[in-house]
Amino acid sequence: MERRQGEGARRGGPGAPGPRDTYNFSAGPATLPRPVALRVREELAAHAGDGASIIEISHKHPRFIGVLDTAVALYREVTGLPGDHHVLFVHGGARMQCAAVPLNLIGRSPTRTAGYVVTGLFAQQAQREGARYGTAAIVASSQDTGFDRIPEVGGRHCPPDAAFLHLTSNNTVYGTRWTDFPHDCPAPLVADATSDILSRRLDHGRFGIVYAGFQKNLGPAGTALVTVRDDLLGHALPETPRLLDYSVHAASKSLDNTPNTFAVFVLLLTLEWIRDQGGLAAVERTNLAKARLLYGELDRTAFYRPTAHPAHRSVTNIVFRLADESLTGEFLDRAREEGFLGLAGHRLVGGVRASVYNGMPEEGVRALAGFLREFARVRG
Repeated sequence: MERRQGEGARRGGPGAPGPRDTYNFSAGPATLPRPVALRVREELAAHAGDGASIIEISHKHPRFIGVLDTAVALYREVTGLPGDHHVLFVHGGARMQCAAVPLNLIGRSPTRTAGYVVTGLFAQQAQREGARYGTAAIVASSQDTGFDRIPEVGGRHCPPDAAFLHLTSNNTVYGTRWTDFPHDCPAPLVADATSDILSRRLDHGRFGIVYAGFQKNLGPAGTALVTVRDDLLGHALPETPRLLDYSVHAASKSLDNTPNTFAVFVLLLTLEWIRDQGGLAAVERTNLAKARLLYGELDRTAFYRPTAHPAHRSVTNIVFRLADESLTGEFLDRAREEGFLGLAGHRLVGGVRASVYNGMPEEGVRALAGFLREFARVRG
């Protein structure tokens, strides 16, 4: 099979780190937009002219405070975040928020009850963590169909005294996503948006809390961005650790302890990149086009079998199997040889997964589509 490279594989230019002959389709930590990666390198190398880069100064330094404030303001601008929602930066990534959400909100219910929609692995983990602090009722699940779709959820499914209804907006492992969120649930909606944050427009006004780990579309792993509506602050259980209390982070503007200053800096660069692309509407159009290209190739032949129901397919995590599963190992080995990295499916489900986040350039997707067609031609 002839080696293929995307149009941008050998594109350099001033300050470029050298030829690019691989494309990283890992589910996370994932590919940064190339211009963002270059700006990070320039900042750390240049030390901004004053002898210290952004990660070598105090988090209380006016220069970092400027970065933090600008990142928050630009996040508001890019997403249209309502003014009564706070933007918080907290440690521990999205997994930590599986505990922080119930600790902060479940006390709003007199029976300590919350609702969970279970659509995959990370939704299951959130529900199990919520059960530590009260009743974590499963209001809907797609487990009986192998998590291949998003279940129907309406107000009638939600416990009447629920403190919140938790859902996972995109299913990283099984490759499904929500396209229409519940409208008539009386409880505030909480979304784990880790794997599709900033990949599409989202009406934050529909949600009480949206949280996301940085490692897909925001920046380095280990930090989470949380947006929380003002009226949901101040309800934390007495046993809530200080650094899991959203009120503490809101009051201190995420500076109660030292935040991950590097992650916030990379987020700012990422937000500037999104703005320069034309905002989330333009980014969403690009992501839809990339997904259509791959799904079109997968649907063209019976050689490949996408696992998600067509009406519920993820745009950022494209999961499929080979009709002859004995060829999966060969497929993945050949893909690595051709420069396509991170395509192995999650260890729980196997198969193949192409994670196409914002940072994956269109030429990388075109190159992968060409590889899919050629492998099917040779081995089909």
